Amino acid sequence: MVNFEKDVTIALFMVRKLDESGKFSSRIKKHRAAIFRSRSVKTITQMNYRNIEEVYDLTTEEKISKPISFVCNQFIHGGATFAYRREDRNWDGIYTCSDYERAKYIYRVPLSEVVALLELAVIDYPASIRMIFNPAKGDYDVETD
Repeated sequence: MVNFEKDVTIALFMVRKLDESGKFSSRIKKHRAAIFRSRSVKTITQMNYRNIEEVYDLTTEEKISKPISFVCNQFIHGGATFAYRREDRNWDGIYTCSDYERAKYIYRVPLSEVVALLELAVIDYPASIRMIFNPAKGDYDVETD
């Protein structure tokens, strides 16, 4: 289980790094991942957040859509990361949340969504780049297609 969780986290770290380095087209920034969230039902601390069944209401999850950067950040900054299996014992996804989000929600990311994000990253190449100086931030805004 630990190796599976590490592999997914490392893969999504690489996606985030490539995204932040401008190696993807703007299409990848527009993609919204279909994930699920469950609200916390107790105060989350360093001592209890690993027992997700007790501190989150996993029975009333909500389907949401989030950008790839949000999903990657949940894994990269994740304090709680727990792989789960289907009834046939094959991996089905991961529960995770960043330290920032853990007091509010835990997110269930289906393996099919992780695979879709990685496949999108593999085939995405920017055809052109446009850089426009933004005087307010003293740096360039970068757009790709």
